[in-house]
Amino acid sequence: MQWPPLYGGGFLSAVGQLAAFYYVLGAVLHYVIPAIFNVQGIQEQPRKPGEVSRDAINSIGPIIVKAAIWTVVEQLHARGISKVYAGPVNSKAEVLYILGCIVLLDYLHDTWFYWTHRLLHWRPLYRWVHWEHHRATSPSPFTGYAFHIVEALIVFANEVLVCFLFPIHMGLHRIYHIATTMIHQAGHAGYELSPFIPTLEGIAAVLLSGLKGSSAVNTVQHHDMHHR
Repeated sequence: MQWPPLYGGGFLSAVGQLAAFYYVLGAVLHYVIPAIFNVQGIQEQPRKPGEVSRDAINSIGPIIVKAAIWTVVEQLHARGISKVYAGPVNSKAEVLYILGCIVLLDYLHDTWFYWTHRLLHWRPLYRWVHWEHHRATSPSPFTGYAFHIVEALIVFANEVLVCFLFPIHMGLHRIYHIATTMIHQAGHAGYELSPFIPTLEGIAAVLLSGLKGSSAVNTVQHHDMHHR
């Protein structure tokens, strides 16, 4: 059995890759971890009947949009239009550059999320677009990508824009933006993950402050309260 390529497989491959990651991780966060560990839900009121399945279904559209954006990135690379490159990473300098790119991507992702999220709370956009995401008043991991198609275009647009800012390896582009899916889902887990927040900031907080975490890091509780 041959595994599908990490990138370069086209639209259907990207959809399958992202959907498999999203729904498997969602199941682990929502069903497996609470069954094994004694996690405490952040909100006291129970979820509305059908809320989890509704969000799981409503995530299909944004998953298709994100996969389409990955396909656009593949086509940009194939035509030599962007700064995206491919090939083996062998030297120490190349590895160090990749690590630097991860830090830069994380900064750009957080910045993009912050300002686009503020934009989505502008009254017209909130009423017609972002409200869809806030239908989940008690989020679950499947709320991560449960939002309007227009919001998906706004939120994921940075995954194309970064390709024109600095040279970025195709493999890193794909792996990093799969990892951002985990960040979105973990942020809607419904129970606190701190200090194990799957971001560079979360890792830095554990290294600097230990298992007690840091009040400077945005936690699941912060975003969960935002949905109330």
